[in-house]
Amino acid sequence: MRKIAVVDIDNTLWDFASVLFEEISRLNPLMPPPDRWICWDFWKEYVTPKDFFNLINKIHFRQDAFGVFPDARDFLQELKACNFHIIIASHREEESKQATLNWLLKHSLPFDELHLSLDKTVLFSCCNIVIDDSPHILERAHKMNIIATGIEFPWNRDNGFKLFNSLTEIKEFVKFSLSRL
Repeated sequence: MRKIAVVDIDNTLWDFASVLFEEISRLNPLMPPPDRWICWDFWKEYVTPKDFFNLINKIHFRQDAFGVFPDARDFLQELKACNFHIIIASHREEESKQATLNWLLKHSLPFDELHLSLDKTVLFSCCNIVIDDSPHILERAHKMNIIATGIEFPWNRDNGFKLFNSLTEIKEFVKFSLSRL
């Protein structure tokens, strides 16, 4: 049986929060820094939904201008070495696919599929592990008995998930968890 890993992009393979903070701060200088974003909807009292989603799309459309976390490539290579089929999945507009693909290739990030949609949970019926920063995504995966983990941030801590400080730490957790698959 093929093992499948669903891996998020933003705040999983790169530091999206810092870039988003810069963009929102231009609209509202009262925006607190990411280390104070203690809930998923942190932005609602600082910008309108329209402005928020426009900023996110703006960032996604210029994705290839940004770097990756230092251990992103090694993490994905280890998943490949463990015979995972890697689906890079992100809550993005389909129109940002080329910029996203360019970014993945520019940084030599190994993957098998790229899934951009407003609902990546459609992939969960056939996967073994989900790596994401969203507490909602992790909760949904956990409820489906899928190994769910990610990098710890203020908005996802204290939700009952095994979270880590880096992809390197997640890599070790995945290796340990493979004995359970």
